[in-house]
Amino acid sequence: MSENQTVKINGSENLFAGVEEASREAKAAMTAEDQEWWQHEVTARMIRLAGYMTAGMPVDAPEVQAELDIHYASICRFWIPDASAYKGLGQSYVDDPRFRLTCDRIAGGLAAYQRDAMVVYADAWLTPG
Repeated sequence: MSENQTVKINGSENLFAGVEEASREAKAAMTAEDQEWWQHEVTARMIRLAGYMTAGMPVDAPEVQAELDIHYASICRFWIPDASAYKGLGQSYVDDPRFRLTCDRIAGGLAAYQRDAMVVYADAWLTPG
C-alpha cells in the first residue's frame, strides 16, 4: 500500500453489528425467573471451573471442556459465535476489568483460565472465523 492510500477501519460500534440487538431480543424474551435461573447457572459454572483450576486440571481436560460446551450452548441462546469470535469473547473476559473482577472474586486467575479453555474449545469444535 502506498503512503497516500487510506484504509477504512471500522469503529468498535461496527465490530459486533447485530449481536447486541440479538442479545437484547433474547434477554427480553426471558422471564424474570429465566433470568434468575440463568444467573445462577452462570455462577455455578464459574464455581465449577474455579474448582478445576484450583485442582490444577489442564484447560483441555474433558471435564473442563464439558463445562465449556455448556458455556457455548448458553452463549448461543443470545448469539452464535464462530471460533474467532468465541476466542475474542474469552479474551474480553480477561480484558474487561468488570468481568475479570467478578471471576477473580471466585478465584484469582479464573478469567484467564476460562479464556484459555475457550481457545481449546473453539479450536476443537467451532468453525474458523
